[in-house]
Amino acid sequence: MFTLLFATGFVFAGNIGRAVYGVLTETYNGASTNASAGDDKIFIYGNILNDTDKIEGQYSNSIGIGAWLGVYFNSGGEWGMNPQNMTAYTGGRLYFSAKVPTTIDITTSGNVFKISDGVDKVVPFNSTNIKRIDNGAEILDTKIKNDNAWHTYYIELDSFTGLQLANITYLFVVGCSASNDAAILIDNVYWAKAKTEPRSFTVTVKNLSDHQTTTDQIITWSQSCFRQSWIAANQYIELDLDQESSNWFVRVYLDNGKAARDGLYCVDSDDSEIVLPMAWRIRPDILPNGIDTLDIAVYNVYPDYGLYDVGRNPGGSEWYTWCPMRELKAGIDYDDVKVWTLRGLHTVVWKHDSYDPLTTYIERKPKIYFAADCSNALAGLTYTANVITELVYE
Repeated sequence: MFTLLFATGFVFAGNIGRAVYGVLTETYNGASTNASAGDDKIFIYGNILNDTDKIEGQYSNSIGIGAWLGVYFNSGGEWGMNPQNMTAYTGGRLYFSAKVPTTIDITTSGNVFKISDGVDKVVPFNSTNIKRIDNGAEILDTKIKNDNAWHTYYIELDSFTGLQLANITYLFVVGCSASNDAAILIDNVYWAKAKTEPRSFTVTVKNLSDHQTTTDQIITWSQSCFRQSWIAANQYIELDLDQESSNWFVRVYLDNGKAARDGLYCVDSDDSEIVLPMAWRIRPDILPNGIDTLDIAVYNVYPDYGLYDVGRNPGGSEWYTWCPMRELKAGIDYDDVKVWTLRGLHTVVWKHDSYDPLTTYIERKPKIYFAADCSNALAGLTYTANVITELVYE
C-alpha cells in the first residue's frame, strides 16, 4: 500500500454555487451542452465560424464568431429557456479570453457584451468597465484590445446595470461587427464568485470497485499482485478544481526522501533492488469504460519502453497511456509530471505528448490511476510511497 498527501475541500450539490462556474471552458465545472446536464444544460447559438485557434498554445478549441454568439440555459429544444438563480455570484465577475482583429472598431455601437435576465444588460467593447489581465497581472489600461492577440478580461457583474441574478437566461452574449474574414475568437468563459468567497482544490481517493470515497484515504494493491508485472491499484484519485487562474497546472510525483526510492519501497530496507516502479495515468472518465482499460501491456523493443492498454496498438512505440512516476530527490523534469494543464489532460506520453480537452464532459473531475510493477515484490513485506498531488500557479 502507499499513502497519499491530498488537500481537503468543499462538497457541492450542483455546479451553480461553485466558486467558479464554467460557461465555455475546458477547465471548470459548470454549464454543459450535454443533454443530461439538468439545470446546467446550455444551448450555444450564433454566427459561429470556426473552433480551431488556440490561446497562446494553451487552450484547445476556441469559438470564432461573426455577428453574434449567445449562450443560454436551455430546457430543451433550440429556444427552450430555463432561467436560473445565480445570486451566489453577487459581487462576482464574468471572465473570458478574446482575440480581436485590428479591423474591428471597438467604438462601433453594436460591439457589446451582454448578460440577460429576460432583458439584455449591456457593456460595450470600449467600456472602461472591461479589465484586462496579462500574465496574471491586471493591466491599468482597459477596454477590449483589437491587436489580433489573445488577452484575458473580466467584467464585474455589477457593471451590467440592473442585472437580476435571480433570473438569468443568457450567461454570455457577444454582439460584434466581425465578418467571416475577420472573426473574433472567444474562449475560457466563466463566472466567478466575489473574491472574498473561498476557493478550493480537492483531491479525493475512491475505490475502483464501487467508485465511493474510501474511509482511510489510502491506495492499495492486493496480495495477489505479488510477483506479477504491471498491475493497477485498487483505488484512484479524483481532482476537482474550483479556483480561477490564468496560468496553472496540476502535477503528481513521489517524495520518498531518497533518490533510490523511485517507486513503492520496502519499509524494511533501503535496497533499491526491491523498489517497485510506479506509473500514473489520467483520464476524464471512470475506467474501464469498454474502450480504455486498466489491463496494462508492456512495449519493450530497444531502445523504447512504454506501457499501454492490452489490445491497443502501441503505435510503433510512440503512443503510451501510462507515465512513469518520478522521485523528487532523484531530480525531476516538472514537464514530465504535469497531469492537467490549461491544454487539458496529459493523456498520452513518450514521443508525442498529447493533451485532451474536457469539453464534452458534464463533470470535469479528472481521475488519476496508478500502477506498479510487482514482479520483484516479496510476500509478507510492506511497500509504501508518498505521492504528492499539487496545484501550481505560474
